[in-house]
Formats: sequence, structure tokens, C-alpha cells
Amino acid sequence: MDNLVLYNGGYRILKGYVPFNDYWLITGPLLDYLNSIFFYLLGVSWKSFLIHSSLFNVLISVSTYLLLVNLNLKKEWSLFYSILFAVLMYPSVGTPFVDHHSTIFILLAFYSLIVGINNGNYFYITIIPTLSVLSFLSKQTPSAYGILGLFFLIIFYIILEKKSAKKVIISLIKGSIFSLIILFIFFYLTKINLNNFIDQYILYAQTIGNIRIHIAGFEILNLLIEFKFIFIFLIALFCIIFYIPKKKLNKNKHYFNITVIITFSLLMILHQKLTFNQNYIFFLIPLLAAFLHIYFVFIFPKKKILLTFFTIVCLLSVTKYHLRFNEHRKFNELENVNIDKAIDAKILHKSLSGLKWITANYPNNPKKEINDLKNAMKIINQDLTKKIILTNYQFIAPALSIYDYSPNQWHHPTVSFPIKNQKYFNKYKDFFIKNINKNNILTIYTVGLGEKNLVELILDESCFEKKQKGNIVFHHKLIKYCKDLK
Repeated sequence: MDNLVLYNGGYRILKGYVPFNDYWLITGPLLDYLNSIFFYLLGVSWKSFLIHSSLFNVLISVSTYLLLVNLNLKKEWSLFYSILFAVLMYPSVGTPFVDHHSTIFILLAFYSLIVGINNGNYFYITIIPTLSVLSFLSKQTPSAYGILGLFFLIIFYIILEKKSAKKVIISLIKGSIFSLIILFIFFYLTKINLNNFIDQYILYAQTIGNIRIHIAGFEILNLLIEFKFIFIFLIALFCIIFYIPKKKLNKNKHYFNITVIITFSLLMILHQKLTFNQNYIFFLIPLLAAFLHIYFVFIFPKKKILLTFFTIVCLLSVTKYHLRFNEHRKFNELENVNIDKAIDAKILHKSLSGLKWITANYPNNPKKEINDLKNAMKIINQDLTKKIILTNYQFIAPALSIYDYSPNQWHHPTVSFPIKNQKYFNKYKDFFIKNINKNNILTIYTVGLGEKNLVELILDESCFEKKQKGNIVFHHKLIKYCKDLK
């Protein structure tokens, strides 16, 4: 589900469909449009999909290198930490993912704040609002936390350096106006209905966030253990603040730099605990280690043994998480799966060339899953009527060169769409039924054992006749005179 959730989104955009209008969406629309660009230029394929995420990993890793060099860390050390950063940033999930994109854009905003303040170049302050908007259009969080953090950091700096207040404020106003123009152009060009955007992306998504805040646990000891390596560097950086010589030139900027990176890290830990997703924030380790290195050399130039210790801790922890997430694919629920059993997905469809196929659903027999999917695609392709396809195998519609008329981007009940007794269910149900009637849909297919009861969660059972047509294919013939569909 996680790897393919955005695959069909780019394809939908290429077909001329509009998020929030034609399909219910609670994650960032920007990634669907970005995917469509890569698919348009390179073709709809797994490789094009990976090029997208790979280029964003390059973007943020090179930006990290340039930031470290700007902060006077030697180029060889800047390269060292940037490579470690690159290893843990996007490869943990591999494919384009809303959390990662949102994190990249908001991290660039934090970088811009540091560079703008340190260099006195207020152009970097000007681009912060636009980067924040791009982050928000990728996902509501961590962008919202980041925007709030940036707001308080800027206030903190204005209090710290009152003489710079006017330039900072003017730069932010200019940047905010420009970002609002960008946002207006985005909605104008995409023709996204603003009411639908608010209902789906803000109001309904907010209910999920409220539930997660309510049930999330923040036991300090567990938090320290879970993110122990991050906290080692956070605590060390916090202690560094008290050792910056009071008479040191630009001491306020040094205080500010450390405060910015600590704030960002704490906000990312907060986001991680509230996402209920696999951990992906271990890229903070080399980033924090790099900042610690900068200020260790700056304040304690002769204490090389302690610096060596922190460098070794950084390298070992990055290696640990590289093995866990990149080699054993923990983020993808494959940590306990023998991925040596994976097989070439090209036999499923040529567009998946380059992918080694194995999932947690068929850990011991990926070939059976592929055969079940090939049969499902054959059944769907033989049905020439207009049909809705509900599946987390989001490559199916692009592979068959059809449009699936699915009423939502992905199919995770209570998360990607509301169910009965959940707030906004009636609004979603109306959206679903309008989609059926507008497109004269006669049939709904669900593909996947986990998705076989999706229709029952939305429509009354008097509205369809259900038959199993394959091992993982369920056919729902709609009865148009039923109560829901009248």
C-alpha cells in the first residue's frame, strides 16, 4: 500500500482527472502532479517512479552539503555527513512518499532560515513561505509543525537581534505574498474545488490527527530508547550552547543555528510519534552529528578524541539503520521476510521492470501473488463496461491503460476515507455515489483479499450482487434502483 499509493495518482493526472474533484484525497496533491511530470517525460513505469524520489534525495542531500560548507565545515567532512544523510533520507521507503517530500521542503525552509541569518542574505528568508506551502501541499504534517516552529524561531531571532527585525519582517511579507500567488495559480490551473479541498484535506484529515493525538503515547523513557542515537546528539548539541564563549564574534548566530536544528529535530520526533507509520527520521543522526562537529571544532579544537567518539557513533548508527531499513526493508513490512525469494516483476507487467516483487501478503510465494494478479488483470480487461476498481495494487489501471474511476486515492478504511459512524462519512458517501452516477458505473471490482469488503463499508448490501471471480477478485454488480443509488 505505502509503495504504490502515489503510483496511480500521477497516472490519473495524465488522464485529466483532478484530485479532490474526481477522487477523494487526504494526502498531498502536489506529489500526484509531480509524478505526472515524471510519467509524462519518462513514461508510466516503476523506473520513472524511482527517478522521482531519487532526484529529491539528491536535492536535499546536496543542499545539506552546501549548508554545512556554508557553516565552515571542511568540504571532506561536509561530503561525509551528506552521504550518510543521503543513505537514510529517502532510501528507507524508496518510492515517492508524502512524509518524505513534506519533510524535504520544510527542511529546506529551515536551511534557508539558517543561511539567510548567517549570511545576512534575506532572499533566503523570502523563499521560506513558498517552501512551507510546497511542504503543506505534500502533506499536512510535518509541514504544520515546521511552519509553527519557523514562526517562533523567527520571533526569537527578532528579539535576539532587534536591528535586523525590519529586514526580516519585510522579507517574510514579500515571501508570503509570493507564496499566496503561487497557491492561487496552483488552484487556478488545477481547477481544484476549494470546498472539496477544505473538506477532505483539512477537515476530515484533522479528525484523523485528533484521534492519533488522543491515543499516542509519549512516555519519555520509551521515547529516549526508541530514538536514542538522535537524543545522544541532541543532548550534546544542547550542552554545546552553554560553552559558546560569551565574547565570541556573532555568538547570537551560533546560539540561533543550534536552536534551529534542535527545534527541527524535536518537531520531527513529534511528527514521527503521531504518524503511526514506520520510523523514517533517522536521517537526523548524521545531520545533528554534522552540526555537533562544526561547533566542536569551533569551541573545543583540541578535544579530538571526544569528536572521534561522536563520529564513530554516527557512522555505526547510520550503518545499523541502513541495514534495517534499506537492506531488510523494515519500512515496507519486509524486515522478517526473506527478500531473496523476490522475483522479477517484469513478468507481471513490463512497466514494473526493475522491481523485485515480494510483499508481506505472500512472503513465501510471490509467484502465486503475481499469478493471482495477472488473472485479476485479465478478468478486469475482459469487462468492457465502465467499472470502479478498488485495490491497493495501484499499478493495475496504468498497466491496463484504463481509468479505474476509484472514488479515492487509496483504500485504507477510517484513514484514507471515513466509514459508517465516522465524521464526514455521509459527505464521503455522497461523493462516492455521485462518482457512480456521473460516470454511469455498472460494476465495482475489488482486487486483494484485504479489500474484498470495501464496498460493504460504503453502500447498503441491497445495492449490489457480489461474486468472487478469481482468487483475489470480487465482482459487485450494482443494483441502480436500491435506496442508496436512487
